[in-house]
Amino acid sequence: MNFDIVVVGAGASGISAALTASECGAKVALLEKGDKFGGAGMFGAQGLFAVESRAQKEAGVKYSLKDAYEEIINYTHHSSNALMVKAILEESAATIDWMAESGLETELVTNTQEVHQEHPRTYHQFIDKFNGFKRVMNKFLESGGVLMTETSAEEIVQEQGKVTAVKANRKGEEITLETKAVILADGGFVGNKDEIKRTLAIDPDDLYSMGERKATGDGLQMLKEAGGVSDYKRIFENHAATVYSKTDPKWHNASLFDLTNIPLLWVNREGKRFTNEDVVYDFALWGDSVYQIGGYYYFLFDQATVDYLRQQALDWASSFERTFRLLDKKTMTYQVGPYPQLDQDLNEGISQGAVFKADNIQKLAEKITVDPANLTATVNRYNELVVEGKDMDLYKDDRFMTLSVKEGPFYAVRANSTTLGTVGGALVNEHFEALNVKRQVIDGIYAVGNDASGLYDSSYPTIEGLSNAFAWNSGRIAGRYASAYAAMN
Repeated sequence: MNFDIVVVGAGASGISAALTASECGAKVALLEKGDKFGGAGMFGAQGLFAVESRAQKEAGVKYSLKDAYEEIINYTHHSSNALMVKAILEESAATIDWMAESGLETELVTNTQEVHQEHPRTYHQFIDKFNGFKRVMNKFLESGGVLMTETSAEEIVQEQGKVTAVKANRKGEEITLETKAVILADGGFVGNKDEIKRTLAIDPDDLYSMGERKATGDGLQMLKEAGGVSDYKRIFENHAATVYSKTDPKWHNASLFDLTNIPLLWVNREGKRFTNEDVVYDFALWGDSVYQIGGYYYFLFDQATVDYLRQQALDWASSFERTFRLLDKKTMTYQVGPYPQLDQDLNEGISQGAVFKADNIQKLAEKITVDPANLTATVNRYNELVVEGKDMDLYKDDRFMTLSVKEGPFYAVRANSTTLGTVGGALVNEHFEALNVKRQVIDGIYAVGNDASGLYDSSYPTIEGLSNAFAWNSGRIAGRYASAYAAMN
């Protein structure tokens, strides 16, 4: 089988790269390890970032390409690839139009997180997402592209510094695809436990992964074997925190999930407060705060709060409410609860090892293995601040300083660090051409999406939809450059 370009991975970045290259006249094979295309870009994401799109201009959104560029560059402390940042942003509005022309429409909506409501609108939510992805794939197939599911790429073959083929395994059969170029788009390495352990700064047992399990770092390994850099600025997409059972991965408790998403009293493994808890309303910063303390914390409350929530709603927003209600076209309630079955839910959480209960703070400290003196001092100090109605220590908003922790029994719920996946590893330039250790271009090899480094610094960006925008736009850019390269070789 002979192709101009082989794209490895049929998620958002791979699909965009494959269709773009095919539209440029290249003969393209798109390989997908699983039996379904789409990846995290379809099954996880609900939209993407863009700047100066037609919808933004029509809505009068005052947010320029320069504004976006400066926001990202400053967020990363100027340690991102400035040319890459500019390239992604310049591509973003055209990508929204291109997606619509390809059958995947979006709509400009309010930003999905409470803390971002004053930020200019940049989030373009998918309309009819799953059917839209199918239409994009159909357009790729109609243009002459070939989709191979249940096909894992294993090796990039080179002769005299040029890509000549990709070796792959298709449903147990070893195959060779002759090609001039390869685009690595298989989603990073979040599904590879060994690579996670090697890269992660916390205990892997304290990380809850929401990432693509098929993303096992195959592309990065092939890149390394082909002379590229595969471990440049690898980061985890730290995203919020969650309560889960280590013995039952399917366990989920809605009320405990909601309580995780509000700014109650949080303590680290020392029994101390560690952040302004209303960081809960910014998913990326919330995730970073949990990661930097070692991967988990406990949120505390007392029986008086339980009794209240069993019968009445708390006038605080759940941090995820807007995200879900935008999808359902519903208005915000700005309420949490009531939860008539909260006692039962807490008992269920105790049985799953996620909730801890004790008659006094010292016994609670022993159950969660934190220093009793520290926890006692933290709770006493927090209760003093609640009486004052003002957080003079870590500056949580006054409206959340209403729930003391005084009436036993007391509860502690463990919330663990959560990741959406990994980003980075492949050292590339702004055209997404792979570079070697001397930062020289490796002919015919490209890396995009979660495989590619350059946009981020040390953490997942707080700008909504930027990760998915990076996937779609890096794919389009690489698709164009790879097709031009293939045409000349």
